[in-house]
Amino acid sequence: MPDRAPRVLGVDEFAFRKGCTYGTVLVDVEADRVVDVLPDRTSATFAAWLTEHPGAEIICRDRATACTKAVEEAAPDALEVADR
Repeated sequence: MPDRAPRVLGVDEFAFRKGCTYGTVLVDVEADRVVDVLPDRTSATFAAWLTEHPGAEIICRDRATACTKAVEEAAPDALEVADR
């Protein structure tokens, strides 16, 4: 895992086990590769990752509240691109 976030970071939640356990996958959109997999989908976990890995200029995400909060806290200068 690199020390810096990719310039264009994709974020999405997924189910380890549907209805029970969820995680978050982080993707380098330009290189089309997975950068990291977080063990949950909380804003605290994602914000901590963004703080430890600065450098994301664009964050592609869905409209999850946890993601919004994490970006506001840890990467306020990043441009957010949200799908509907």
